[in-house]
Amino acid sequence: MTNEQLTQEVMKLAEHQAKCDAERENMLSVVEELKEDVKATKSLAEDVHIMAINMKNMQETLKETNEKVEELSQKDYNNYKDTKKIVKNSIISGVTGSLITIVIGIVAFLIKLYIDMKGGKM
Repeated sequence: MTNEQLTQEVMKLAEHQAKCDAERENMLSVVEELKEDVKATKSLAEDVHIMAINMKNMQETLKETNEKVEELSQKDYNNYKDTKKIVKNSIISGVTGSLITIVIGIVAFLIKLYIDMKGGKM
């Protein structure tokens, strides 16, 4: 090969080397971007995992709170029912007692009236 041919070959190789170096730099920057993306993705996955744990804890807390609220409202309702029953029974007892007292008073009055009509004689 002549010097001219060797020079052309060296020039071609230098051109090829420059293209390869540029491509290598491009690939290295892409790899760096990918590394940063992987770090961000790992961080995001970690945050999502923490959020999932917190959501689970919040659900359990909410469930317990709902159970306590249901228990308290049921307790108030049961107290209302019991109080209503006691008041109803007291009213019925009072009315029944009054009626019995009136009946006894009427019977006593009739007996006294009968005794008075007979003149106290038997």
